[in-house]
Amino acid sequence: MMNNKLNREELAALEVGHTSVSPYLARSIVFCFLVLIFSVPVLQLIMDSRNPEQQSLYASLQTLVKGGSSVSRDHLSFLSSIKDKNNQLLEGMDDFEKQLEEESFLRENLLAPGQRILLSLGYGNEKVYPGKESWLFYRPDMDYLMGPPFLDPKQLAKRRESGKVWEKPVQPDPVKTIVAFKNQLARRGIELILMPTPIKASVHPEFFSSGEYHPPLQNRSWQEFTQEIQQAEIPLFDPAPMLVSHRKDRAASAYLQTDTHWRPGAMEGVAEQLAAFILTELPLAEHKKSLKRQQQSISNKGDIDAMLRISAGRDSYPKEKVQVHPVVTRGNEMWQAAADAEVLLLGDSFSNIYSLAGMGWGEGAGLGEQLSYYLQWPVDLLLQNDAGAFATRELLSKELARGRDRLAGKKVVIWQFASRELASGDWKEISMELKERPESDFYIPLPGESKNVTAIVAAISRSPLPGSVPYKDNIVTLHFDAIRDIDTGKEYGQALVYGWGMKENILQPLAKLRIGEQITVKLIDWDMVQGQYSSYRRSTLDDEMLELELPVWAEILP
Repeated sequence: MMNNKLNREELAALEVGHTSVSPYLARSIVFCFLVLIFSVPVLQLIMDSRNPEQQSLYASLQTLVKGGSSVSRDHLSFLSSIKDKNNQLLEGMDDFEKQLEEESFLRENLLAPGQRILLSLGYGNEKVYPGKESWLFYRPDMDYLMGPPFLDPKQLAKRRESGKVWEKPVQPDPVKTIVAFKNQLARRGIELILMPTPIKASVHPEFFSSGEYHPPLQNRSWQEFTQEIQQAEIPLFDPAPMLVSHRKDRAASAYLQTDTHWRPGAMEGVAEQLAAFILTELPLAEHKKSLKRQQQSISNKGDIDAMLRISAGRDSYPKEKVQVHPVVTRGNEMWQAAADAEVLLLGDSFSNIYSLAGMGWGEGAGLGEQLSYYLQWPVDLLLQNDAGAFATRELLSKELARGRDRLAGKKVVIWQFASRELASGDWKEISMELKERPESDFYIPLPGESKNVTAIVAAISRSPLPGSVPYKDNIVTLHFDAIRDIDTGKEYGQALVYGWGMKENILQPLAKLRIGEQITVKLIDWDMVQGQYSSYRRSTLDDEMLELELPVWAEILP
């Protein structure tokens, strides 16, 4: 006799296959779904109609769609011009979507509560991974460690093709560019010292995951990378072993809990070893000891914490306290970089963290200052937050292209960058040719001068959204045209302009400008503020020729 009794899986399949929905219920579900779909954008449009800034945003998109732009394209062929216009439109639409997302009422009202719920469940967001004991980790750091080998041919090919249509393809191979840079410096008799700085999880994996680890951890291509660097006879200073030793010997962490960067004591130990490494590679003449250090206590919250976007007053992570040691002269004067020094440090935010006041961890106590202290020798600095694969080389290249020989008298260049750049950076090759100062009709204020002007925005760089990068401040680059003095009516033509695009993780008015828009600003001689602002993260224009012009600083007028 056959057993016709159904098992549980068969019974469930039968019930699902014969589910009945009444017409009334079906219509109700569809109606609720349509209301939900359409109510959010309609409500957003109503709110935007009352917001002058959003009206300006919509108007700028219309200008892009119509092809409006004050940038001359006479030098381009017809087909190239069409392609350029299309790319400009796509880029503008992408900016438009991101700004709509940033200013959405849903994001404003639901992001922080949603993030707190996720944290309570042990989750972060697209940029942050919560670890153990209130430690936070930056996702691109973890992608470097756990991702594919960065020198694998398939990975290199994938990265070359991963950019957006309007963006230039990245050069993903670090070895090729590092060797080229070494040769560029060698032609001028300058030694290159490479300093890839390990990310936090390389030294402290125990705060991210349980298991047996033997730090320092690295990407699977690290050994191949170091071998190729050694074959190219490039001195490699690897701070990782010293940082692991610091962690073990002092029973103290080498990195900040809620920040991407190292603690000051660990950084100072690296600076001391780097000084000894330099002297073995290139002995410097004896120099009279003239530098000393002071001590200062600093309390702050980390850059990864800020990327959680939790509203003020609802902090989930406490501030962290550190002791920094600002370097001063024997006369108690602040340490200053020396443009004529034999040693030049190219560095990113690992060099800036205790040097740049805007990062919130003190000033005058960073890697460059500590290196100078341990060498008891002047040091020159070119530092910029983020994009260590190319940003500081680009700064150096522009100095040379403008006729300023920043390599004159140099014997050694130290290139410091975060190790994650090996897997995610743009290792584009950059010219280091010294040129005569070019003739230019771009406006530059006289030394110490400032002007209140109106101008038309001809081009603007893309500012990151707040919380999308581990830096709370960002400078945007603009191309101004039709500049006119408000007081005298005198016309100044065009200018390359720097200004704040983001401060304290809040987008500034300059970041919201669009091509063709008129603006009223104060233009200030860049040399007056360069010492304060040049080390901050800066987003650049796509036009390399424009970027070679001497910049001016802009501040919005009320």
